[in-house]
Amino acid sequence: MRTPNFAMMALLAFALTAGAAEEAFKLYPGATKYTPPDTAETRQWASALPPGTKITAYLSNDSFEKVVDFYRGLGRPYTNPNAPVGDKLPNGQRIEKAFVIFDDAPDLRASRKWISIQHPFIRWVSGKKGGVAGHRDVRDVTEIVLTEKQAAPQKIK
Repeated sequence: MRTPNFAMMALLAFALTAGAAEEAFKLYPGATKYTPPDTAETRQWASALPPGTKITAYLSNDSFEKVVDFYRGLGRPYTNPNAPVGDKLPNGQRIEKAFVIFDDAPDLRASRKWISIQHPFIRWVSGKKGGVAGHRDVRDVTEIVLTEKQAAPQKIK
């Protein structure tokens, strides 16, 4: 009689743990949702995302370090081995970037829920400004981008 109860409890504990890992994302206190402008470039970028992928961006006035510390307590930091080190803007400002995975995936590609944190916020803007065919919109805020991917549908034999 004890074996079935133990097995049921183990199964329940596993299910609750898996569900908790999937729900680990919490919005950074005070962060606000960023909605990009509705432009042809934005629509083209969104349509190029893999099916079932949802991207949500948030901005915070808090420092990069403070935001990263908050998320390190909720997920697992991930270092992309292919990421360039020491990226800088033309004015010499250093671009800081970190990643946190919220599931058991080994990397971002396999993860179904992860965030990137970046300071400063950089957005490419098309159109002319000062005779240039496009320019960067750089803001002194920290960007939090949540990426969520649905599980790929199983092929039926």
